[in-house]
Amino acid sequence: MKQNPYSDMDQPAYRIAYLIAAFIRNTITEKEHDELDDWVNESDDNMRLFEELTDEQNLEANLAWMDKVQTEQSYKALQEKGAFDIPRKRFQLSPVWMVAASVILIVGVFIIYRFAGNSSTNNNNIAVSDTTQLKPGGNRATLTLSDGSVIDLTTANNGLIEIGKGSHVNKPAAGELVYDAGVSPIETPSIHTLSTPVGGQYHVTLPDGTKVWLNAATKLMYPSRFASNERKVEIDGEAYFEVVKNDKQPFRVVLQDGSTVTVLGTHFNVMSYTNETEKEITLLEGKVAVEKNNSVENLEPGTQAIVKTDAITKRTGIDTEEITAWKNGLFVFHDATIESIMKQVERWYDAKVVYKGDVKQLFNASILRSEPLSKLLRLLELNGYVHFKTENKTIYVLP
Repeated sequence: MKQNPYSDMDQPAYRIAYLIAAFIRNTITEKEHDELDDWVNESDDNMRLFEELTDEQNLEANLAWMDKVQTEQSYKALQEKGAFDIPRKRFQLSPVWMVAASVILIVGVFIIYRFAGNSSTNNNNIAVSDTTQLKPGGNRATLTLSDGSVIDLTTANNGLIEIGKGSHVNKPAAGELVYDAGVSPIETPSIHTLSTPVGGQYHVTLPDGTKVWLNAATKLMYPSRFASNERKVEIDGEAYFEVVKNDKQPFRVVLQDGSTVTVLGTHFNVMSYTNETEKEITLLEGKVAVEKNNSVENLEPGTQAIVKTDAITKRTGIDTEEITAWKNGLFVFHDATIESIMKQVERWYDAKVVYKGDVKQLFNASILRSEPLSKLLRLLELNGYVHFKTENKTIYVLP
């Protein structure tokens, strides 16, 4: 293949243009992958610019427009008339990267695609194909009352929701449920179950003021009013707790395997999915005790208890940002395995993952959970160690 004339340009904007154009065509080298990866991770502006300019729909629209430019002479004429002026973007960039945007679109797309090769070839390994059925998750949950009746909180109107015997719970906004025992006292406590589906999340304020964020595919069971001597809830899945301190009324979280997390007031994350061999309790603030059978581990902030079938182990130096990123609407991966990443993808995008080979490398990435699946997969492909193909709701992972 003829060497691209822009590959040795020293000006940063032109260099980035060349790298992104090579990425689009799947001709980028491993060294160039590393260079592009470093640039993308330098700033949020770089990340957003890369995502926008490599978006399939944007590329298709720009290529259709470029088809109107038939010769180098007409290209120069259009340039002199200002046809390549940059439209206002959804985000603001410094002047040098505004230049980069035009260079990537005009030089990268027009010259690389039209003069260096066919744009429709060599794209088989890039985050391809049908992701239309794999949408990001959102605020979805159901509330099951003690009599077995189910309230779909996703479609329920905001405001007070009747939960029996003249009592109510408040849905102040989408994705949020608030109990207020002072406003809606209940003589006899009953067990409620708040459940999020695959691709769902929800936030609940319990009767004592404790706040709980539920991740996808999670069930939280709790009384509509706590008894005087203890506060106990049960969890199956993943949730983040901000427990209101009460020295006279300890707060206990019971996992499906019988393990118990006991606190007075603290912030912590519990990951206890039934299909996970290890349960993780990560402490961010305060102090908790994790118990399983006759084993007990006391945690301090920045430590984690790993609960297995027959033992509890303690880890220190935990990356709490990565563990709790989901609560803040983010995917954050720091030296993460592809398997751990794809487990989160399965739960959030309601996908099935099939591995077509071993991927041993570790990955680093940060992206909003509201982004389309194609953008997340493209970001993971940046280092060149993994590729994806999607068909319907199945994601194939290829080395």
